[in-house]
Amino acid sequence: MASTQLVLLLSCLWLSASNAFTRRRFLIRSEVLVAEQDRWFTQRLDHFSGADPRVWEQRYFMNDSFSQSDGPVFLMIGGEGAANPGWMTQGTWIMYAEKMGALCLLLEHRFYGKSHPTKDMSLENLRYLSSQQALADLAHFQTVMTDKLGLGDRKWIVFGGSYPGNLAAWYRLKYPHLAHAAVASSAPVNAVLNFSEYLEVVQASLSRNHSDCPGMVKLASDTLLQLLDYKENYVKITKDFYLCEVLVIRSKMDQAFLLDTIAEYISDIVQYNNDNREFEVDSGCTRHAQNLDIFSLQILFLNHFPVFH
Repeated sequence: MASTQLVLLLSCLWLSASNAFTRRRFLIRSEVLVAEQDRWFTQRLDHFSGADPRVWEQRYFMNDSFSQSDGPVFLMIGGEGAANPGWMTQGTWIMYAEKMGALCLLLEHRFYGKSHPTKDMSLENLRYLSSQQALADLAHFQTVMTDKLGLGDRKWIVFGGSYPGNLAAWYRLKYPHLAHAAVASSAPVNAVLNFSEYLEVVQASLSRNHSDCPGMVKLASDTLLQLLDYKENYVKITKDFYLCEVLVIRSKMDQAFLLDTIAEYISDIVQYNNDNREFEVDSGCTRHAQNLDIFSLQILFLNHFPVFH
């Protein structure tokens, strides 16, 4: 029985991972070499207080390799993470830019990556982190850059996916005089609390490879939850999951964050299947984590499940 379960587990894990590692598709890779250097834009801290003169430096990137005087301006909107300059030579939008003679810009979201509006992230300062401020950032950036680069009446088209997709749609609605069009990919514009339907899709996808796979993943998750009840297991968990530092759980929120992070490695295989991900791999712990995905749960099974020994 134990050997049968182990075979089923490994089959499930390898079949689920196969789509992610056997074939990597890339929509486009520009042959034009672009200097992916950090550029800086002087941004207002609070767009809704005329009495607040404070400013800060917001990071952006630019690719003008395909730009034509009568072409549009493509603005990719940064989201809840560091802006990746790899997008300046990758993705469908670059293919569109080459065909349409577009200037490509990518603006990093405030409080992420190197774009730090305040000296720290205290509760007082985090009040400047909002979608409203982010949309106003885009409007101010577009207005100033249009004048600075002499873009005249060239039409601006904004791009975004997931949360930045929301921003793209909202930007078109809130600033229709600035945005000619918006490409809002997978934009969850309807906020849903406890959005369990997402993981239902993940579960259904895993089941197509092996009907026992979701059950195995659940068993692994439940086992990890039990292990987290005892601090003496933290070093082992740290090693098994290749954490950057020894695990420390100070609250239920810490524990939930760890479990969510592990769950995302599974769901990302379903959602992305490694499409367009190679150039997004960062250094250090992130690169190592990209190679773990499903294998972390495999290690957890082999090391901790008594039935397998």
